[in-house]
Amino acid sequence: MTTVLTPTLGTEPARGRPRNQQTHGAILDAARDLLRQEGESRFSFEQVASAAGVSKASIYRRWPTKGALLMELYMEGFSDVVRKDAQSFRSEIKRYLLSTVERLKDPLWRSILCSLMVEGQHDPVTAELLHSKVVGPRRAAGLALLAHAANKRQIPAGLDHELVLDLLFGPLWYRVLFGHAPINNDFVERLLKQVEPVLFAHESS
Repeated sequence: MTTVLTPTLGTEPARGRPRNQQTHGAILDAARDLLRQEGESRFSFEQVASAAGVSKASIYRRWPTKGALLMELYMEGFSDVVRKDAQSFRSEIKRYLLSTVERLKDPLWRSILCSLMVEGQHDPVTAELLHSKVVGPRRAAGLALLAHAANKRQIPAGLDHELVLDLLFGPLWYRVLFGHAPINNDFVERLLKQVEPVLFAHESS
């Protein structure tokens, strides 16, 4: 099994001060609950510290900004593992896309992602977080998936893998930004149907 490693989210604690995993988990649990109750716009470190029973300093040691904490919460549960034992390239690329779609079905997480994207337009720190924690790892996983399929001759030779990922994720980001159409499983099915002549010509099934 080939694994694309996702960088550790948040920041490392100060040298010589090992991270207390119980505190770390309590902060994430409190932040997650508060986001559900209050929404992203009213979310603050003060609220999280009070709910988790920790100091604000404990939070800042792990996440220097609200955006960094939101980023870790958003990325929870994503799988960047390329499975060599997948039934087919079609099933694996579908799983890859659905891992993002499942998260974006939730209006809260979609709102958080949009907020981070807007913040990243004028804040270099947030922009770097988006690249290193969201875009970079997800694209690396997609490129590994395409490379594996190419090596097994499941997709045509000579495809521009970077551009293929843009073609797959462009419609998704368009719907995230403009909200003109739903993001759901049917969307993934329709999207894969449109790229079928390019990607699935070599599959026997």
